Amino acid sequence: MKKVFFLLSLLALSVLSFAQVNLQTVIKPGTKLIYAVEAGAQKYDFIVTVKALVPALVFDWEMTNDNKSSGTITHTAPAMISANTMYNYFSPGAKALDDNTLSVWISKNTFTGLTKGSKSVMLQMNTNEGAKKMGVTEEDPEELKVIVNGEKETVEEFTAKDLNAANAPADEQVYFTFATSAKMPIILRMKNGFYIALKEIKTK
Repeated sequence: MKKVFFLLSLLALSVLSFAQVNLQTVIKPGTKLIYAVEAGAQKYDFIVTVKALVPALVFDWEMTNDNKSSGTITHTAPAMISANTMYNYFSPGAKALDDNTLSVWISKNTFTGLTKGSKSVMLQMNTNEGAKKMGVTEEDPEELKVIVNGEKETVEEFTAKDLNAANAPADEQVYFTFATSAKMPIILRMKNGFYIALKEIKTK
């Protein structure tokens, strides 16, 4: 009985040890977002370093796989409001995305569409692909555990799944999760021919 109580106490402490992070105050120029990537048999990190949030969102990126590629992505202000195409396959060097394309972030209109009304939007999950109907089917957000400056934290996330004609999740299970912050709607996890998950944030 004492062992059971001890284990339950440890479990309670481990749950309580994760505090909730406010992304709007944490993500600023200089912040690093570190994602774990699984692409086929490869596992490596995708590192985003924020350079600017306004007037245009700009970040440097680095892949730690065998190719060790890197580059810079620049978004436009209109894209941050209404873009509905995701740029997910990176090529080295500087890339300025058009007014309809975003990466790592989702647009204000996409966030609103996924959190209000029908809670669904039409999105191109990759450039040069047809749009998919993506929708949030769960009312309550879940929590993703991350490390922020060495401390255990959680981030609330909604999951947007590929929906079929009956508005049920499609068989191929393409999805992404995004932070519940309307002012900092970053993508936290994604399964889309690969899998990524935010695991760490560094501001120091």
